[in-house]
Amino acid sequence: MLVELEPRLADLVDFVYPNAPHTAAEVSVLGLASLMGGFRAKPPNLEWWNASDDGRQYRGWPASLDALRAEARAGTRTAVLGFSQGAAVAAALAASSQAGGFPPLDFVVLVAGFPPRAEELAPLFTEPVATPSLHVWDEADPFARHSPRLLECFAPVSREKVEWHGRHTVPTRGPAADALVDFIRRHAA
Repeated sequence: MLVELEPRLADLVDFVYPNAPHTAAEVSVLGLASLMGGFRAKPPNLEWWNASDDGRQYRGWPASLDALRAEARAGTRTAVLGFSQGAAVAAALAASSQAGGFPPLDFVVLVAGFPPRAEELAPLFTEPVATPSLHVWDEADPFARHSPRLLECFAPVSREKVEWHGRHTVPTRGPAADALVDFIRRHAA
């Protein structure tokens, strides 16, 4: 997904791609495929959590948090780029970091994300998250309809947003990709 961006950032950033630790339930995979016009990603289909029907419980979140905490402690500086559910994860990590429950983050990039709804994460978002953040979404992306709400979870002084015209992916070309690279360069330097 980020292969096209890596060469533009290789002098500043070492990309690490941790896999979500949970296998997605078949019903979740089918539901996403339906929303994506029948497109179904090749297995393994992994997830950071499996939300309860009302979205208030994230089954598997503690194990995901532990795995990501270990990953973050392995580096000297840490930033997170999250896409879709990964953007909600990255937002939760930034909020947890602000509360002292996760190692410090230099910045987060949140693409087509949504605010976490789990009851256990809600207290982390009572105050705006001050971690520098870039929020990227396409208004026409049905998965990104909650991205403006996620933007509002972050402090206005440290957040930026980029809207682009693309499908449910991370922009790797054009003005939105340029803005993403610029944001990372400014905050990783």
